[in-house]
Amino acid sequence: MKNVKTIASSAAAVLVLGGCAHNVASLSEATKPLEGAVKTSERFVSPAETGKVSNEWVATFNDPILTDLVKEAQAHNPDLTVAAARVERAAALMRLSESGIYPRVDIKGSFTDRDGRKKDRAFFGPAVSWEPDIWGRVANLTASDAETMRAMAADYAWARQSLAADTARIWFRLNADRLLKAFMDEVVGIQEKALKVAKERESIGAGTQRDVHMVAAMTEESREMRQSFTSKEKLDAHALAILVGRYPDESITPKKLVPVPAPVPSGIPADLLNRRPDLIAARYRVAAAFHNEKAMELLKLPSFRFSFQAGYDHVEDTIAKLVGSLFMPVIDNGRIDARIAAATAEQKAAIAQYRATVLRAYRETEDALTKEKGFAIRYDYLSKMEKEYKKAYEMTMESYQIGEGTIIDVLIAQGKWIDAKVQRVQMHLYRLANRVNLHLALGGSFDAKPAWNTGYSAEKTSEKK
Repeated sequence: MKNVKTIASSAAAVLVLGGCAHNVASLSEATKPLEGAVKTSERFVSPAETGKVSNEWVATFNDPILTDLVKEAQAHNPDLTVAAARVERAAALMRLSESGIYPRVDIKGSFTDRDGRKKDRAFFGPAVSWEPDIWGRVANLTASDAETMRAMAADYAWARQSLAADTARIWFRLNADRLLKAFMDEVVGIQEKALKVAKERESIGAGTQRDVHMVAAMTEESREMRQSFTSKEKLDAHALAILVGRYPDESITPKKLVPVPAPVPSGIPADLLNRRPDLIAARYRVAAAFHNEKAMELLKLPSFRFSFQAGYDHVEDTIAKLVGSLFMPVIDNGRIDARIAAATAEQKAAIAQYRATVLRAYRETEDALTKEKGFAIRYDYLSKMEKEYKKAYEMTMESYQIGEGTIIDVLIAQGKWIDAKVQRVQMHLYRLANRVNLHLALGGSFDAKPAWNTGYSAEKTSEKK
């Protein structure tokens, strides 16, 4: 009968020796290929406010309804639920890979019927199997899955921020629709009175039938514009109700457009790399591809497998055995090389994707900063233009009512005023939407603390345990 204690001691020694696996590359080492991938500067090209980018940008609009809508969207939007489930799946896959590092313990049993020639044989006891990760292949696979999991978590954070931005933009758009519809109600009322005046003047010979037709046509044009804004309001109400999870309940009452908050600080371009979740996710994917390539390269090295089994055998009373095996690829018809080539290509693609994502982030930020200043200047011009055209229209209408001027003069002045008013409201909307775009581009979160951290340390989980 074998000495169980001797075999157990030998198995423990193997476990200890095999546990001295090599550490895998840290996150900084895995992302070293990104050094110099993109150029950064100390400041943005477009005009920008100095200072550190802050979070909680939704609160800066001082709109309680918007704050509630963003919270509602975060709680009920199905796309966000999908993104959260992907993080959970990635975390589960990481744990699955990590399980390959440690020994596996099972309970095994067997029964052999000797057909009466000898005694039947039965065995029952624990079985331990282990493939020590001597070269760090499994550790690299685990690290790759861990980086993928973090990338998914950053994707989730980016989805949350994008959802908040979409909610804000649609809410502002809905308010603009209501404002313009109300304005066109006012215009239609004014034109209906003007049509009445034109008909009275035509009946006493002070006007012409052409004047009546012109005013009537302008009235119908204004009604058409009012219907256009009514339809846009309904469409935006549908979109917002679905976004926040209320549909088919669309009882969201639009309010007036809030003022555009004061300019916000933009930080420096290099800060985007560590602030925007989509850039963080792209960087983690580069690290994941790096570790996966290393794992594929280690497939060419030999692997060892040990199994230890001990238990009760009613024939031999007790039994224990330790079995070791070696596997070394010799001729695999290029399979390992193909897997290495595929992993290398994935790493190249991840690096290129990171660069593309960074350049897109810089473009979005520069565009938003440029529009920020340009829209503010244009809004000032449009506000003055609307004010002047309204005065001109009122004066022209007064002159027409006392018999001076023509209806054409009134309609031209009125059309200019209407167009200026619509343009000013739309520019107000553009400014609010662009401010949201700027916050998103800069990586500022609507939360007090950006919620993309998964709770795993980037450095610690990059090392083999």
